[in-house]
Amino acid sequence: MHHILLVLLSAALSCATLLVDYTAPASVSALGSPQLQSAEGNFISASEGGSHGYIRTEKDEDGREALHFHRDPTYRRAEVLAKGSYAEGKRYFVGYEFKLSNVHQHLALFQWKKADKFSDPIQNIPFNIQFNLKEPTRPSVGYTPPGEKYRTIWTSPSPFSTDKTHNIALAWDTTMGSNNNKLQMWLDGESVLESDGLDLWTGYTYPKFGIYRGEEGDHDNGPHSNVFDSWIYKVQISDKSLDEIAESSGL
Repeated sequence: MHHILLVLLSAALSCATLLVDYTAPASVSALGSPQLQSAEGNFISASEGGSHGYIRTEKDEDGREALHFHRDPTYRRAEVLAKGSYAEGKRYFVGYEFKLSNVHQHLALFQWKKADKFSDPIQNIPFNIQFNLKEPTRPSVGYTPPGEKYRTIWTSPSPFSTDKTHNIALAWDTTMGSNNNKLQMWLDGESVLESDGLDLWTGYTYPKFGIYRGEEGDHDNGPHSNVFDSWIYKVQISDKSLDEIAESSGL
């Protein structure tokens, strides 16, 4: 009996270290705070989006439970700002299992977003995952050095498949002023990026998941016309190790 209690306590403590441990069909609040935004930039409450923009739990087309993100052309954002508190001097690990209906230039799947983008040094999005501006069917990772312009630091060599579920794993540092933070990424279990010499913390910053922008690209003619759906099955965030996000990372 004593041994069983120790095992249960160890498991409970392990789970408690996760900042986020989301599995559908849990409520969106288990992941964080939903954000819907119109193409004009107005934020809309979850109850006002109707069938045009929403984040809700329901089964995907294969019958699997998911957190479903939907955007009609009149929306630019359907995201969740992840719960939890994030800090300087940490190393964070994210596992993310999801599926997309379609892809488009500039559509972002993940953002590490600075809360006050105007505070010095200016750095709106230290890094994100989005579809490449020149190769719109290929995911890429972009980095914004403090006070400088956004730049792409990795692009997939092949197009992104919308016919299957994908796993993303991320690991990065938040040492302020070091210019020596490392960012790593794995896609479907394969290491695709390891980049150091980065600044990834210049003030309070947080992770966001979902579908942002991509409603219109440079190669489009005419008004916004893109409809997007994403299904998120599991998200885990740890400040301890990759092992803690194994269920969602694909590693």
